[in-house]
Amino acid sequence: MERPWDAGVQNERTRLAWQRTTLSVLGCLLLIARLVADVSTTLALLIVLAGVVTTASLGLLSIRRYRRTHSSLHANRLIGDGWQNLLVTVLVVLAAAGGLAYVVAG
Repeated sequence: MERPWDAGVQNERTRLAWQRTTLSVLGCLLLIARLVADVSTTLALLIVLAGVVTTASLGLLSIRRYRRTHSSLHANRLIGDGWQNLLVTVLVVLAAAGGLAYVVAG
């Protein structure tokens, strides 16, 4: 294993932050799906399915981002992409849609 790029281990801390964010949003989606299940089982299953697929994708992107950033920092070049931000936005919209469905239908 290569040494961290900096003493503050910023890349590693960012990866851990993405993992916490992913798990937190998944937990929120599962809670919302549980609440929506009282109103519509089908909608609850769709929320769970979309949430699991999106959070799994976010987790994989987080790992890939960490590796790319790690190698780029050691090669002294910068990279950037917005896929993780897009997936977090999708997860937040899913959570909001589930909450809205629960309020409107309940």
